[in-house]
Amino acid sequence: MLFNWLIATEVDEVGISWFDFYSIGHICLGIGLFLFFSMFYTIPKKRGKIPIFSLLFVFMLTVFFSIVWEMIENVVLLELGLKFEGRADSWQNITTDIFLCAIGGLGTWIFAYLIFEKDRNSFGYYAFGIIGFGVWLGIFIILRYLTFQNSPVI
Repeated sequence: MLFNWLIATEVDEVGISWFDFYSIGHICLGIGLFLFFSMFYTIPKKRGKIPIFSLLFVFMLTVFFSIVWEMIENVVLLELGLKFEGRADSWQNITTDIFLCAIGGLGTWIFAYLIFEKDRNSFGYYAFGIIGFGVWLGIFIILRYLTFQNSPVI
């Protein structure tokens, strides 16, 4: 189908189309990476110390590690036979995955500024991050289920 080159609706299109159910997981990865690296920024700043990282640097680390993840996923996991469907992702899918990881990090950065920078409320910031991560994870599970439901039984 013409539409399937954009969004994978069947298992054999996963990793080839621009978007698939794993694309949502990359938003979760971006949120998780940004939350992890921002601890080195928010915790010292909460205590009044000058943090080593800035949020821009945290975002850059998020994007860098999303690129590293794509290399691990498409080289190491493929070689070990742990890659879904046993094939490398298309360049379109890799590009989308990195972009969505950056979107997850960017969204978390915006909320980091609105919640933490203004009010110094690290609890609210990390609570938002964990809830956001959970919501996207739920969407991932639903989309994965729907993709497998649409695939023919082998």
